[in-house]
Amino acid sequence: MKFDCTGVILAGGKNSRLPGKKKTFHKIGNTMILETIHDIFERLFKEVIIVVNDPQEFADWDMNIVTDIIPAGCALAGLHAGLFYAKFEQAYVTACDAPFVNSRVIEYIVQHADTKYDVVLPRTKMGTETLSAVYSKACIPLIEKNLEKNIFMIKKFFRKKRVKEIPIEILRQWDPETRFIFNINTPEDLEKAEKMAR
Repeated sequence: MKFDCTGVILAGGKNSRLPGKKKTFHKIGNTMILETIHDIFERLFKEVIIVVNDPQEFADWDMNIVTDIIPAGCALAGLHAGLFYAKFEQAYVTACDAPFVNSRVIEYIVQHADTKYDVVLPRTKMGTETLSAVYSKACIPLIEKNLEKNIFMIKKFFRKKRVKEIPIEILRQWDPETRFIFNINTPEDLEKAEKMAR
């Protein structure tokens, strides 16, 4: 059974550290990372949205494509657009450069979403994972205020009492190496992901 939740894939970004084609279109093995994520989201969620900068590049894709409403060119603006267009009250959000999203991890995070919380996300020793998280539409006005002030770090809009953190140790039972938080920013990351996939 699919969740009453929107899956949001952020596929904008400036691609500054990974020259050549956009991160969105890179493959691990024979499959584009975006396709892998989209397939998992289609199985989990009743709605899937992809937030992009240039919709023309996705003209041939049979996917629900939207663009930023506030063109700040950052993940926060993409998150804002995803929440704005989502038809469900809550959305699980990830980036298009995360090749090892884990359906069991996602299920656990989504199952712990609650109307008491604006945000539900994992916490590692390095901090919170803001792009493996559930967000409520209640976040929209908070995000808009920060975008107006040019405050682009996602966690800067969080209201501490409205955030539920899930210890990474719990999620390791389905992903012992926490590969779900690995993302690709550089050619070296892409090479590492290929090795991980093998």
